[in-house]
Amino acid sequence: MKHIYYLVIILIVGVMFVACYDKDNTIHRIPDLVIENVTGGSVKTGELIEITPKCIMGGEEVECTYNWYRYRDTVLELISEDTHLEWRVDTVGSVTLELEATHVETGIQAILTFQYAIVPRINNGWLILKETMDGNTDMDVSLLQTNGIEFAEDQLSLALGGPMKGKPVSLLSTQNYQWYNPETGGREERQNCLIPVSEKDILMYRVSDEKVLVQTEDLFYETPDFTSGNIEAFMKLDYSASLIFDGKVYLLSSAAFMPALLGDYHLAPYIVCWGYSNPMLVYDELSSSFGLIKASNIMNTTMEIKYFDNAFQADDDLRISPSQMNADLVYLGQTDRSILTDKPGSGTAYALMKKKGDADNLLLYGLTAAEWPNATYGPIRFTRTIPISRCEAFATADFYTMHQTNNLIYFIKDNRLSYYDIDKDEFVMDIHTFDGEVTYCKYIGNNYDYNDSSWNPPLYDNQFERLMVATTSGTSYTIHSFGWSINEGLTLLPDQEINGEGKVRFMFWYTSSWRLFNSIYRYS
Repeated sequence: MKHIYYLVIILIVGVMFVACYDKDNTIHRIPDLVIENVTGGSVKTGELIEITPKCIMGGEEVECTYNWYRYRDTVLELISEDTHLEWRVDTVGSVTLELEATHVETGIQAILTFQYAIVPRINNGWLILKETMDGNTDMDVSLLQTNGIEFAEDQLSLALGGPMKGKPVSLLSTQNYQWYNPETGGREERQNCLIPVSEKDILMYRVSDEKVLVQTEDLFYETPDFTSGNIEAFMKLDYSASLIFDGKVYLLSSAAFMPALLGDYHLAPYIVCWGYSNPMLVYDELSSSFGLIKASNIMNTTMEIKYFDNAFQADDDLRISPSQMNADLVYLGQTDRSILTDKPGSGTAYALMKKKGDADNLLLYGLTAAEWPNATYGPIRFTRTIPISRCEAFATADFYTMHQTNNLIYFIKDNRLSYYDIDKDEFVMDIHTFDGEVTYCKYIGNNYDYNDSSWNPPLYDNQFERLMVATTSGTSYTIHSFGWSINEGLTLLPDQEINGEGKVRFMFWYTSSWRLFNSIYRYS
């Protein structure tokens, strides 16, 4: 029996040996199978990778079947068996793919491994928080790309399956959110996230893959009662963040908001800050007092509202107490211009107020940021009484915003844009009249989105100073952009106009640049 087995083997080998020879007894190798038209590269978050391979054998294109795999760590996962790959990126950082091609006639196989770097789609450009027609919150993006502007609507609905609940409040970002990954059971630090905030919702929306990591119920140690109140304001600075819900402050720890700070207080829905690590300035409507939110972070473990002491610097001629002011806050804004000639780099907050019982006058106070770090001395170093009869529109404006590099307060009343020049104590009226309903007004001084390093090309510069005003008509919005210069003042920039659906309530210029911390307070 063994002899018959060996004979069969010898016959098979002989046939194969003869097949490899032609009439001249020349050996011919079966040609290799080569995969062409497949390369790696870079792709944006959520983009579709489309590849049509071509297989060559002996210089001719041949028919093959295909198996497409992606690596999850060291494990191969089959993602397609089609001749044309269409696969949407669902990961961050990079992805390694592998193609296995099999020649139909001979069964010969070839394997090709290639890699794509995943580039976040959201990098430089406007993020637009808008109110939907049913009174909820969604986000549009207008992003700078190498081939022009990419505009995409309803990005939160895409990620969540529907909009956030309640009207828009704020949209900021963080580069250091600490996320508990339920799949691995471990903490993943320094997650780069957008933080969209509505009256009833807050999210951690990861930039790299546009995935919602955490939603409202997992972002509070004690979830507020959203049936009886709303989120009113939000501010994020480095490792600290403050959220005002129904007048109460919730401070963000590494992963979630702590329970509301205790105390008999009710904060106005304004938070401003100057500089990277200074506390946040707030106004307590209950006691008519200015205070600071000293959030818990690496440098500071105090979690409280610290009210200013009634003590004054020797050169303070006004000596106005920041406590028990017996006044209602109309508007609180921030500018880089210092009120102190000896401290030009300290910035100023301007508070427009009405004394209780005085219906005829406005009070304008300037609070120097030089006194914010410790609240030891009174910060009010400027005051002015402005009779309402001088400009009733200023007292009852629909929107206010502060110029970031000049002492100007822009205001809009009945769709007419005007401003008050603090230095000259004069009103400049009716600069521009808008069509439709004005829904948003903010002066944004962007001085951080640039790259001037010779070792990290390509160089870019997206710095600007602009007044952004959004209007709505019917179901659609228009965002108007005004540039500013010393010689010409405000100039409408028609080429910067943005259009979409809904009502714009907040705008944020996003960049991955680390310089973001220099100007985060501008978006309060």
